[in-house]
Amino acid sequence: MPDTRAIRAHMIQSYDGTEWQVFVALPDEARWPTVPFPLADGIPTLRARTTALADLGYTLLDGEHTWDWMETVFEGDPDGTVSIVATTTVAPTHPTDDADNDDDAT
Repeated sequence: MPDTRAIRAHMIQSYDGTEWQVFVALPDEARWPTVPFPLADGIPTLRARTTALADLGYTLLDGEHTWDWMETVFEGDPDGTVSIVATTTVAPTHPTDDADNDDDAT
């Protein structure tokens, strides 16, 4: 049966502040593939983020809805630098069915 949990994509600035990073937060995975954008190029456009998602194997779940933006502080630094985070819900470009994957392994 396919995984039905909502999958969220994120865009954040890297911890060292040198790049924007687009990634998909995958359930049950410790590390997530990331598409970087140099900070000097400005905030990645919607088209650039959509292309990054496609490179990661995902598409926007709702083409009418783009990205939600929010501010947060870095963990352990409540009075310091503000981090800007963008998120959206995505779907795999090629969904897989776990049962089909089990059949392929035999």
